Amino acid sequence: MIVLHVLCLLPLLTGCGSTRTVYVQVPTMPLPANLLAETPQPVIPKPLTYGDSLSLNVSLLSALELCNRDKSDLRRLGEQKHNLHLNNNIH
Repeated sequence: MIVLHVLCLLPLLTGCGSTRTVYVQVPTMPLPANLLAETPQPVIPKPLTYGDSLSLNVSLLSALELCNRDKSDLRRLGEQKHNLHLNNNIH
């Protein structure tokens, strides 16, 4: 009687032995060109007067803000790509 049960379960065990791995191409999302463009550097006037230095500080802070915004956008795109990858693995 035990042999009969073992013979019935044997095909189930051998069916698990062969699996096939399928690799799926994930479409790449190109980065927007505006995020890859260089940040414009403000021109440092010569001679640098006190008034010019104030204008230069404003220009430098604007350039820094632009860089930080670009980094934030890149981070957001990375998170979207990661979430898309996770959603594709679930289904």
